[in-house]
Amino acid sequence: MPRQTPSTLLWVDRQLGRLSGLVAILGALAVLGLMFVTLTAVLWRYALNDPIFGISDISTMTLIIVAGASVCYGARHGAHVSVNVIGMVAGRRLTRFTDALMRLMAFGILALASYALADKACGAERACLTNNMSIVHRPFYYFLSATMGLFALNVLLQLIVGLYHLNGDDPNEIAD
Repeated sequence: MPRQTPSTLLWVDRQLGRLSGLVAILGALAVLGLMFVTLTAVLWRYALNDPIFGISDISTMTLIIVAGASVCYGARHGAHVSVNVIGMVAGRRLTRFTDALMRLMAFGILALASYALADKACGAERACLTNNMSIVHRPFYYFLSATMGLFALNVLLQLIVGLYHLNGDDPNEIAD
């Protein structure tokens, strides 16, 4: 009989799902805002022959929100590309260990990226402002740090659930 995932891990999974959903809504709003900004910029440039000063700065900062939200959404819904070559060749016996190793390494890399984005947010002070409107990058770096942190927590949860189901089928694996 297959082991059931503990209710605590299921609860953590639901909470991460809710948080990722909120970030996805923020990303969707950013996409709508970016569409509005782009439409306005094109209208002003070509119809009125008067480009808007600083529109590229606003677009760039909005794209950062879209990118962070898509990372968070992709982590939650398996939108990142993966190919299970080891599973095709060696089967579940080997992949249960390679999955754990890869999830551990992915967690380490994502946690390091999240820490670096938060701690070293701007580096040189001149590099912390956009070119035209001098929009400060720091809050956007913090947003990226938070979304990478959510991605890291998702990977850590997958690692823990995978280790819990080490002798059976991993619920995080895509079925053949």
